[in-house]
Amino acid sequence: MRERHREIIGYEASWRLEALLRRLASVTGAYPWLAPGVTHTQVRRTIKRLRSGAMQSPEPDIPSPVLADLLEGAIAQDTLIREARADMISLWELIATLKRRAR
Repeated sequence: MRERHREIIGYEASWRLEALLRRLASVTGAYPWLAPGVTHTQVRRTIKRLRSGAMQSPEPDIPSPVLADLLEGAIAQDTLIREARADMISLWELIATLKRRAR
């Protein structure tokens, strides 16, 4: 691999890692994981029903507004994880491309 390619990889990796750490640092609480197969749209509908009073919290100890807040946090957490995964995949693709060019 050429020196220039190593510089590009180093710059990209450090820039993306720094951005990821900034995003992770902005998370203020721990939220539950969304169930597999549940879409953000489905969760947003549930949040809307909880906030409007059309649906009550299935857990008697958790008020509906609190559950809605938790679900919103879970969506934000899931989005953050998906973005981080996409960043890592694109970085690996960049590395693979540079390795192919170096041959």
